[in-house]
Amino acid sequence: MIRKLVGRCPKSMLLFVGLIIILGTTLASPGVHAAEDALFTAGILVTLPPDQEVEPQEVATYIFRLENRTTETIFLKARAFSTQGWPLLGPTEELVLAPGGEEYVVCSLLVPSSVAAGTEDRLHLFLSEQKTEREYIVHTKVKAVRHLKWDPAPLYRAEAGTEIFIPVRLLNLGTTTEQFALEIDSENGWPVYWLNQTSNPLDPGQAREILLSCLVPPATPGGTLEEITLRLQGSGPELPPLKVKVLITGAQNALRDQELAIPVSSAVNFSYLPPTPEAGMPWNLIWRTSGELSADTRVDLFFSGTHEAALPSTTYLGVTGDQWTLRLGALGHNWDGLIPPPTYSSLLYYQNRSALPWSLWVGPTTTEAAPLWWGTKFELPRANLRLNYMQNLEEERHFQHALSAAYQLYASPLYGWNITTHGAVGLGGASPLTHGGLILNRRTEDWDLTGEYNKGTDFYTLTAFDELALSTYTYAIEGLRLATGYTWRAENPPAAPLLHSNKVWTDFSFGDYRLGLAHTYRSDGRINEIKAGTTKRQARNIFSFSANYIHEDLSVLRQSLLLSGRYRFRVTSENYLEALLSETFTFEEATMNKRPELGLRWRYVPVRQPWSCFGLIQWDLSSPLYKITALQTGLSRQMASGTSWQIYAQLFYDEQDPVYSMNFRLQHQDLFRIPPPWSGLHGKAFVDLDRNGLHSPDEPVLAGLPVVFNGKKETVTDADGNWEIAFTGTGLQFIEFPAQFDGYYTLQARKEVITEAQKSVAVLVPYLPPTEVHGRLSIDRPADDLFAAEATDLSQVVVAVFDHNNNLVIEKSADQDGAFFLTLLPGEYRLEVVFKTPALAEAYEQPQPITFEVTAASPLLLSIPLRPVPKEIEFFHDEGLPLEFYETYTEDNW
Repeated sequence: MIRKLVGRCPKSMLLFVGLIIILGTTLASPGVHAAEDALFTAGILVTLPPDQEVEPQEVATYIFRLENRTTETIFLKARAFSTQGWPLLGPTEELVLAPGGEEYVVCSLLVPSSVAAGTEDRLHLFLSEQKTEREYIVHTKVKAVRHLKWDPAPLYRAEAGTEIFIPVRLLNLGTTTEQFALEIDSENGWPVYWLNQTSNPLDPGQAREILLSCLVPPATPGGTLEEITLRLQGSGPELPPLKVKVLITGAQNALRDQELAIPVSSAVNFSYLPPTPEAGMPWNLIWRTSGELSADTRVDLFFSGTHEAALPSTTYLGVTGDQWTLRLGALGHNWDGLIPPPTYSSLLYYQNRSALPWSLWVGPTTTEAAPLWWGTKFELPRANLRLNYMQNLEEERHFQHALSAAYQLYASPLYGWNITTHGAVGLGGASPLTHGGLILNRRTEDWDLTGEYNKGTDFYTLTAFDELALSTYTYAIEGLRLATGYTWRAENPPAAPLLHSNKVWTDFSFGDYRLGLAHTYRSDGRINEIKAGTTKRQARNIFSFSANYIHEDLSVLRQSLLLSGRYRFRVTSENYLEALLSETFTFEEATMNKRPELGLRWRYVPVRQPWSCFGLIQWDLSSPLYKITALQTGLSRQMASGTSWQIYAQLFYDEQDPVYSMNFRLQHQDLFRIPPPWSGLHGKAFVDLDRNGLHSPDEPVLAGLPVVFNGKKETVTDADGNWEIAFTGTGLQFIEFPAQFDGYYTLQARKEVITEAQKSVAVLVPYLPPTEVHGRLSIDRPADDLFAAEATDLSQVVVAVFDHNNNLVIEKSADQDGAFFLTLLPGEYRLEVVFKTPALAEAYEQPQPITFEVTAASPLLLSIPLRPVPKEIEFFHDEGLPLEFYETYTEDNW
């Protein structure tokens, strides 16, 4: 909004009106969630952009307008950060406000793809002068978007009488957690089951693989086309059903060769602006391209050029692997050390996400091709320790080496408190520089208490500082949020007097109301601030009102009061009409100024039409002349092929000069499949139970099997038995596998494969189970042996098997009836029988060792006879008979 300082009124009238309005606002409504205007200092007006509701992967751009209503040139510094840690393209570091002029601070916030609805980010913008710093906050809230999507399913092929497993993926592209059930219909009435059925909800940004099992009837003729329909049930968003088609063929559904193609997605945003003398080219271009080189490797190319800069503001080439990330080009950095780098950009960034993560940064280069800085980071996750090192190679510097560390103590000696300590040391300058601090935090369900102490020296300005901050938040009463805090800070710049400051602040909100109070006592004066506001939301109406009062008693006495009100009428979810009315009062050194403004904004999107229009108009209501200070109107259209365009005209004032422009913007998204110049290999390792060399769904797979490619171990099989070598040359290749693995063996330990360009050759790796050996120990008695026992317990007989090197392979006891079972790999073996008890050794002869050969044929039958030891007939006389044999017959026992 553009405002102009006009009119004067007595100081007493200003204070009287301001206090009445502040009191009324406090009683009626604190809480600002829309745009508001604030005063940095007297005569410096900051217009805040409205809060935004966005969807995932959108860019929220906030434009802060700074207006200098004084007669002096103002130099400001700006910095910003996101409380959620979202990627942020920050503002220009230094701003120069000419007398009566204005500047704009632009912050672009990238919303991540996987973020839940209702997540709110607070973008903090800090503006500072030599002795004054102000904080401005805008809110970005993620919309509640319900959007489920099926991944397209390919055509599946199967044989009659087999079971086919069909994986389908359901994506949650919205911002709400979805709960769903599944209805499965078969066109031909085939049995189809959901194997991995679960009732767990699907979170935003996540995908769920649904595994279907389809049993093809044996009598199904070849050429039959089956259609399986999947429908979501429940209260989820509307989603068209997914149709999966299965074609019955006469061929075995084995692993096959694949034609290689790199999927490349591209997005282009092109804007044409009127040429100006300061602009090198009258256009802006943003181009993003990404492609998947393999299953775990992705490449990204990003270009962003503006008409104000001769070189692109951001351009990088990125490659992302499973455990690493590389970015190369002109890009910002995400340095998280205690001492920031000397620039906001970097040339190279590498991150390793192994068990011990580490990262490397290289800053932009000088004209001599030397980097201005470089740094690295090491993390010890188990110890909760992070180490940073940075080397500053600027010509004019106060330090050359900066070492910093951060340590968080979870097992705190203070029960329930988290303790975090950080420190840094700078070396290579005139004297060592230090910087450190300690943070104590206690958080419960109803309140949060934080205490922080920092002491040290700024490594770039050599300003010595001490700072103590205490803050607490409470949520004990539903709907009421109370926050209060105290900050003490002492700064001692090298060429300025010592500055002490004490600040006490409190902020509470109840429902739609908000009130904030702050008092700052400094060694050169004091500052008092009062902020109040409210927002009333109804089904189709939104009304907001805010008041901001600042009283500065520093070298100059300044007072300011800003009143602002907004009303938005929403016709539909996309169409609205918004009105704004504001009034600004400023008082400085017995001079009173005021400026009223009126604005109108609209947006219209017709139902079921691909076009929309929007507009904005603002008036300066200062007497004696009402004039339009800003005007914008435009038309946009969405094309069916993923292309959209927008054209709009606008009017604004550059100081006192009007600027007219006509802009055109084009956006386009596309997907290409580029054939690569290389070839590849892929395959599956499995246990071939039916010994036909082909993999069936019911056969187990082998995970962790090493794959040797041309004499070098290249990869291992995953949990599904699959393996892939993505980049190979063309021609004859050699692949080797272990001859024995996990108790199984293969007859194809070495394979010769001829690869072709733009094709991945399929290689099946069947492993066979050990051959079953069935054996029996039997008692070999003569036919006339009348004195043999009816049954003999053979469980005390042990069967020992040795290989051709006389090494014991297996030793196993027989069953009670003499049966034994062995599983052996192919080869020559020797079997020996061992009697565990002396009684068996005396009763039976020792069998001779048996030599046998095990092949792939299963089972192998062995029979081992046990012959009893021959015994001589014993003759005996009367002396050896017991007395019972001499009993005489009587009349009683006859």
